Amino acid sequence: MEFRILGPLEVVHDGKPVALGTLKERLVIAVLLLHANEFVPRERLIDDLWGEAPPPTARKAVNVYLSKVRKALNVAGADTIATGAGGYRLRVEPEALDASRMQLVAASARDCVSKGELESAADRFDEALSLWRGPTLAGLQFESRGRDEVARLDDLRLAVLMDRIDCDLALSRHERVLGELNLLVREHPLQERLRGQQMLALYRAGRQADALEAYAEARHALVDDLGLEPSGALQRLQQAILRHDPSLETPEGTASVNGRLANEGAPPSTPTTDLEVGTSRTRTRFRPRRWQVVLAVLVILSGSAAAAAILSNSAGASHDVVPDSLVRLDPSGKVASVTQLGAEPQQIAAAANGIWISNLGANSVSRYDLHNHKVLTLGAPPEPFNVVANARNAWVSSLRSSRIITRFAGFGTGDSSGWGPLDPSSTPTIDLPPPGAVSLALGSGYLWAVAGPKTTFGTDDRVWLIDPANNHVVRELRLGSETTSIVYANGTAWIGAFGSERKLLDGERTGASWLFSVKLGATGPRTHKYRLDTGDTAGPVGVSVGYGRVWVLNCGTCNGPTDNQELIEFDPNKRRVVKRIALTGRNPNALAVGAGSVWLVDQVHASLIQLDPKTHHMRIIPVGDPRSAAICAIAASRDALWVAVGNRYCEDSGD
Repeated sequence: MEFRILGPLEVVHDGKPVALGTLKERLVIAVLLLHANEFVPRERLIDDLWGEAPPPTARKAVNVYLSKVRKALNVAGADTIATGAGGYRLRVEPEALDASRMQLVAASARDCVSKGELESAADRFDEALSLWRGPTLAGLQFESRGRDEVARLDDLRLAVLMDRIDCDLALSRHERVLGELNLLVREHPLQERLRGQQMLALYRAGRQADALEAYAEARHALVDDLGLEPSGALQRLQQAILRHDPSLETPEGTASVNGRLANEGAPPSTPTTDLEVGTSRTRTRFRPRRWQVVLAVLVILSGSAAAAAILSNSAGASHDVVPDSLVRLDPSGKVASVTQLGAEPQQIAAAANGIWISNLGANSVSRYDLHNHKVLTLGAPPEPFNVVANARNAWVSSLRSSRIITRFAGFGTGDSSGWGPLDPSSTPTIDLPPPGAVSLALGSGYLWAVAGPKTTFGTDDRVWLIDPANNHVVRELRLGSETTSIVYANGTAWIGAFGSERKLLDGERTGASWLFSVKLGATGPRTHKYRLDTGDTAGPVGVSVGYGRVWVLNCGTCNGPTDNQELIEFDPNKRRVVKRIALTGRNPNALAVGAGSVWLVDQVHASLIQLDPKTHHMRIIPVGDPRSAAICAIAASRDALWVAVGNRYCEDSGD
């Protein structure tokens, strides 16, 4: 008899499946197989079948289930379940359980790796992976510790997969594994070993810029969302790519990827000109040229607020905040640079190599280059509003039409000379049904779009997932509540929404604010809905993620400075609101998280509200003269806050 748990539960005898009965009976078999040849107490079975609230008849029910399971498994004429004092044991030969066979084959593959037999190791890892038919015990939901044991086996599959990819990289099969790595990184955005493998494969494929962009995306996920720096191994890999380290082209170069370095905690060794001479070979350590040393130092320094301020000052930037400018503040709230844009800004987006600004009134889009500190202004769709960007592309939504324009940029080398004016007739567009998209986000390899708060009254509950490679909508979700804002972080899209709308006699509306989480999985999107508030409200106007929390700016009725607005702190692990912070009188209209704080825009008073995410202490930071300027939008990174300053009203033509 053969038992299979690496996928849906199956029992096979003489090549034919064995009927396993009801869901509870299948759960009993699954728990016994997770502990094959081990004694499992009856109380453990009760926990996994019913959790913390078992029925009074639970013990009797377990006995009935075991009796039926025995009968189902007795097709070979032998009783495989032994009964002990208050528990049971399912006798299984190691070769008869797919999980045991998988671990034996994987151990054999690792033995081949230790002997240097990488071809054989890769084949053995593939053999182990072939035993998986899907998620472990797919379709069965455990109420207790069984969930952790299932997760352990799924994690083991990922470990085996990464071991096999290591072999492929060592065998120079980087082109073969690139597509697989891109998908895996989408599924496991915080798995640094996968990120390193992806970077190495891209570098070996001659795509150095893409490899550095992959590092920037990994750092963004770790630092901005979780407050963690990338591991030393990943940082050393980035530096090795920057200096074209010859070791990256050797099989041994993969050691810097998978974290199994001889001295993980030690700093990178200082390059030297010495030659190490052995009896069989001469090895020359990498000797950087002077310009490469200077470049590496500048790259390291450019990640700090102080260095960026020095660069801005050297370019002659003024710290007098004026309308139509992009302002950079350091984490303390001090203005570090001011760059005039030449047009009124509306929304901004921060990428690894530049800051994108939509100029609604001027029908243009500007990009501030973080390398040469120059501003390039491009044509755009009519009335450009929201903008999102990564290191190579930017997407801009239009208030006038439902189109989203894709803007292809350079690789972040600091050279913008190849860019020309954007021609809407030749630029890829994404056509969405009315009212079209205003709020945008990037994540899991998709462009996410929602209707947003700027559309007309009584708008839309749809969320669109767009493939940026071909500009096609690949999925449409209906939430049942009007979408107002979206952010993507740590594998999850968080969407603000307004629901339960009803019109009153005076024409106003009332209802509840909601927060949705959408996470993509192998079986499709998993959506959860959380109530944030009830009563008179227009829904969240901003959602952001950072420091282990989801932060929601709730608009209240959005009628003016005396409105009942609040900042809501939502714990994604506990799945509940943990704090509400009243903002009455400040009338904030934008939100960003990063640079050590939660930041809110007080547009009317041309100032920022800086909130400490731990102590919740707030302070007001004036930015510009409120008589002539206003803050139109903000974006935060680890080391800086970027503020778009416009005229007194940040006028737009949205409804």
